[in-house]
Amino acid sequence: MPEKIDVNELGRTVDPKSLSDDELVGALRDGLADGGGKDIDPSLFARLVKSTGKGQLEAVMASDVRRPVLDAIFGRMAEFYSSKGSSAKRQVVHWHVTGAPSGSDDFQTVMQHGRCEVSETLSEEPRTELSMDGVQFLKVVTNNASPVTLFMTRKLKVSGDVGFATALQKMFTIPSA
Repeated sequence: MPEKIDVNELGRTVDPKSLSDDELVGALRDGLADGGGKDIDPSLFARLVKSTGKGQLEAVMASDVRRPVLDAIFGRMAEFYSSKGSSAKRQVVHWHVTGAPSGSDDFQTVMQHGRCEVSETLSEEPRTELSMDGVQFLKVVTNNASPVTLFMTRKLKVSGDVGFATALQKMFTIPSA
């Protein structure tokens, strides 16, 4: 394997289980450097998450690449928002991705008039709040886990409007492997 590998190539041709945790983290670090998350093909990233073992995903989310991964995902969330059925009413969601050194990485999405805005500041009252660990978050946003199943098994915690939380998955065009 070459010293430096593109994240898209990693998702396309490399079995991540053949990599050490450090090699996988290093490849993601290189791929996300300097805002490189915009260049990552979401369906290849979904394939990468699907084919990566739980222990390796835990290593990624416990490393210094955790925040760049989350920033890349939330930074592109508006691209995948489907305005179909959007409301004029502001729909606010607080996301809590647990397992960070500070406890959780928190983001706010505000959906209104067919637009989705993301912020790291939880400044508005949420309609719903979602809390899950980093591995489960990666699986949900890449369509590799069912949020309903995670909720039923208590791996995803929802507070506020549970019905709205259930509908969130339909509001985004989620790339899959």
